[in-house]
Amino acid sequence: MNVSLAEIPGVTNQHQTCWVVRVLRVEGRDLVLGPLAEWEKDSPGDYKKIMKVIQRIGQVDRIRDEKHVKKSKNPKHDQIYEIRAHTGSARLMFFYSEKTQAAVICTNTYWKAKDSQREQDQAFEQCHKLKQIYEKQS
Repeated sequence: MNVSLAEIPGVTNQHQTCWVVRVLRVEGRDLVLGPLAEWEKDSPGDYKKIMKVIQRIGQVDRIRDEKHVKKSKNPKHDQIYEIRAHTGSARLMFFYSEKTQAAVICTNTYWKAKDSQREQDQAFEQCHKLKQIYEKQS
């Protein structure tokens, strides 16, 4: 399985002084860049909030404010997080790469249209599976 990392438009070296923030691509496809482009066009408020948190994540050791970053409460998900558009609906799932100690890997998105714990859990589960694929290949 071919695994690679892609840059996120709008995230510069200046935003990555602590962590390098990348999108996970499996077999040349990712689940992040398309939704980000759609959010930029259709939901600019959520997009700006998500991008601000992405940029901040690259600059600090860990963001602990749950308005912006929230860890999965399910112990099966093993260190999976979501970037949140506070008071918005956009979510971007990610994990810190413990192997490289220098990368944040964004894997998939989630649009919180309603309060559905099952759908949110599925988004965390998908990120967990993608993390396992990444760790096997890197």
